[in-house]
Amino acid sequence: MSLRLDGKNALITGAASGIGRASAIRFAEEGANVAVADRNLAAAEETAAAVRKLGRKAVAIQVDVSDPAQVNAMLEKCVKDLGGLDVLLAAAGVSHARYGEGEVKHRLLHEIPFEEWRRLMAINLDGCFLTCQAAARQMIAQGRGGRIIAIASGAAKVPIKGSGEYAVSKAGVWMLMKNMALELGRYDITCNAIGPGVIDTPMTKDLQESKNFDRMMKQAPLKRIGKPVDVANTALFLASEEGSYFTGSILHPDGGFVMQ
Repeated sequence: MSLRLDGKNALITGAASGIGRASAIRFAEEGANVAVADRNLAAAEETAAAVRKLGRKAVAIQVDVSDPAQVNAMLEKCVKDLGGLDVLLAAAGVSHARYGEGEVKHRLLHEIPFEEWRRLMAINLDGCFLTCQAAARQMIAQGRGGRIIAIASGAAKVPIKGSGEYAVSKAGVWMLMKNMALELGRYDITCNAIGPGVIDTPMTKDLQESKNFDRMMKQAPLKRIGKPVDVANTALFLASEEGSYFTGSILHPDGGFVMQ
């Protein structure tokens, strides 16, 4: 039986950990070569090493997705080292503006300093736009179609008190995919979003340690937190031939949270 991504070249942002890393490994298991992009180059190298152990080509690229020049350089290196681009998974993102800098401070929308709003949007929405735009241009130039997939969130549909800026950014990612799907279909490029629920990644560490976490899990239909591979398998489906007739959609590997 042939592998689902045999011979395909994939670029994954945010691939140093969590959903991005799990997706890089799943894609490689199914035959893909992978460009592993992240702002943390050392951790990206670790993911790339895991891909190579599976017998695939891999290159680690350091990138700040909010910087157009760095995004363009990332695409150039991906194409140069792998030989082209067939699949993009835009998984880079943060849960709040000060992610990685200590304790989370949740604010209502009318309380958020504008600079923090802009910082989050620059990564989650601007970064997704720049990455998808660069990938689309490359895929159009190649003339063989492609798959663009962006990690949004269940928060694209469900507002979150105290994390409104995150929800707004992820709703923007979903609308970005719908508009790109409308515009790129004639090039045989599909564009879809994934809206995960609560997934066991470094980004949800603070949530998992909060007093509300057990209550959230009890309310979830499947009564458990998701695993990064749950989202990676969804991305694999959309990247494969099995998902070829999906475009402009958002799929929710979320244990039933969005239907609540």
